[in-house]
Amino acid sequence: MHRLDDLLPIGEAAKIRGVSVDTIRRWQKKGKLRAELTEGGHRRFKVADLLKVDNPSLRFTVCYGRVSTRDKKDDLARQIAVLELYAEDKGWNERVVLKDIGSGVNYKKKGLFKLLEMLQRNEVERLIITDKDRLLRLGSELIFSLCEINGTEVIILNKAVQQEPEQEMVEDILAILTVFSARLYGKRSKRNLKAMQAMHEAAEKIIGADT
Repeated sequence: MHRLDDLLPIGEAAKIRGVSVDTIRRWQKKGKLRAELTEGGHRRFKVADLLKVDNPSLRFTVCYGRVSTRDKKDDLARQIAVLELYAEDKGWNERVVLKDIGSGVNYKKKGLFKLLEMLQRNEVERLIITDKDRLLRLGSELIFSLCEINGTEVIILNKAVQQEPEQEMVEDILAILTVFSARLYGKRSKRNLKAMQAMHEAAEKIIGADT
């Protein structure tokens, strides 16, 4: 069984829709169906897009999970399992799973970009996350506002405020420091060097208070 976000070669796409390969090509040329190109230049068609050919207004349930580092992949798998089980229990079968590995203060994540892209196209009926901070530690309210504008329901399974693991808090602080330090280091003025030192001292106090 294919997932909605699976990318299929043209032959499989034709089988999914029960049409000929020529029909798939014709749909693409007419703009009814989008194709994504692989690094080798081969066309791939998303299952979700294939379903939308006959129903352009079709919207999906998005299950989004995130962890901060690769050594927490097991936690990410548990998040996704919980989200999919919840959606399945509700009968929301037309769903897309998006996931990221990266800091909660990093906006440049593939899954997050895909979510924003789907919201922009008004393709999200509902967004399900386990905790508010799984989306973003800073700035999640902006995405929730975009959901509200699009009539997208946001479901947070664990609504109670929970403390994140200390290690992830430290990683987020270090991520912020890395970005700003790189910018300041590019201009090695005495003032900037003092600012860098002040940031590191503040970070050490925060980390020390949290441990």
